Amino acid sequence: MSLYMSEIFEKLYLGGVEAALDTSTLKTCGITHILTIDDRPLSQETTNGFISKYVHGLDLPDTDLLTHMDDCNQFIEEGRDHGGVLVHCLVGASRSATMVIAYTMSKNKMQQEEAVNLVKQKRPIVKVNCGFQEQLKLYEDMGCCVDKTSSIFRQYKLGKLAARVQAGVYKGPLLDELMSEDTKGDTVFKCKKCRLALFKDGALLHHKTGQGESAFDWRGKMAANEKIANETEKKETCKKSLFIEPVKWMKHCTETMDGKLSCPKCSAKIGSFIWYGERCPCGSWVAPAFHIQSSKVDECRRNSTVTVPAAVNSRNTVLPVMTEAGPSGSVLLVDSELT
Repeated sequence: MSLYMSEIFEKLYLGGVEAALDTSTLKTCGITHILTIDDRPLSQETTNGFISKYVHGLDLPDTDLLTHMDDCNQFIEEGRDHGGVLVHCLVGASRSATMVIAYTMSKNKMQQEEAVNLVKQKRPIVKVNCGFQEQLKLYEDMGCCVDKTSSIFRQYKLGKLAARVQAGVYKGPLLDELMSEDTKGDTVFKCKKCRLALFKDGALLHHKTGQGESAFDWRGKMAANEKIANETEKKETCKKSLFIEPVKWMKHCTETMDGKLSCPKCSAKIGSFIWYGERCPCGSWVAPAFHIQSSKVDECRRNSTVTVPAAVNSRNTVLPVMTEAGPSGSVLLVDSELT
């Protein structure tokens, strides 16, 4: 249509701020809704006569657009149902394009790359920054729906909070929505000293195996082509260390940049936290790092069922049991009906 505004789908337009300010053209095109993603909203004089929605965001890789994608998708859908909708930022190439791509992925069940190509065919100047590309990939991984309970989204938000803490923008206790309380999982990790249940395996944050010892030696840096090849080869998940999401009992002990983590019941030291991250023994950098020492906790797994011999249980019933890793890797039964 023009450099200022392009029709992506029927009743859905993508453009820059000039398109939003040209209200006569908007009305001619039947546009009734305006979605603004910019550092400032449109003036009330401009939006008078339109239904508008504003999302604050700069065209920077660390700007959070992922959190707003579902709400913006709903607004776009409502706009198309009642007339037409313009999605705009300053130029109509990155921020607003990201929202239109997210809508395209959700509406048409498309993968990120396919949706990007479709939108770029209609508006060639589209160029989404690297941070927004990563957010669109996370959106795809969540099934084109912002699932705030998923580990993908929680780890994403935790990373955003860590960046704010590192920059000195945020100081204070962890936000409640980022604190795990009753995460899913069949394995419970207990304090080895007092047996208090500290977290479940659903709180574990997994990462890919790194470069090993060479990651700790500046003389052992690999060439770029070797690094890419190495990253391609090593796809397995690291099992050397326990890094977890922050849990409720950590809330008031993580206000500094780094510190120790102690059992809330017996005060035994069980790990440490570093907001700016630390390197796992496997070589991968983990940030933020809530690191639990595996030697300070016991891993208790709930098995499905076992048949207890009559000598132990005269009813010979099938009971669920909790097992713990005992000395030398042996398995100990932990169940009230067996003791």
